[in-house]
Amino acid sequence: GVSRQATVLAFQFGDGFTNMITPCSGVLMAVLSVAKIPYEKWVKHIWKFLLVLGVVIAALLAVAVVM
Repeated sequence: GVSRQATVLAFQFGDGFTNMITPCSGVLMAVLSVAKIPYEKWVKHIWKFLLVLGVVIAALLAVAVVM
């Protein structure tokens, strides 16, 4: 009962969200190493933003599913 557009939106949100936190992401690790920021320090700094982003993503997906 979910539209194709909502499914693609959920996939894109999930992909972008996980790319921001996955330590296996080459781009994330490269940027952190160039900036000389340890992964653990970055996670401690960004976790609040990730929680807010998760809530926003859930709300937008809910709206997309209802539409």
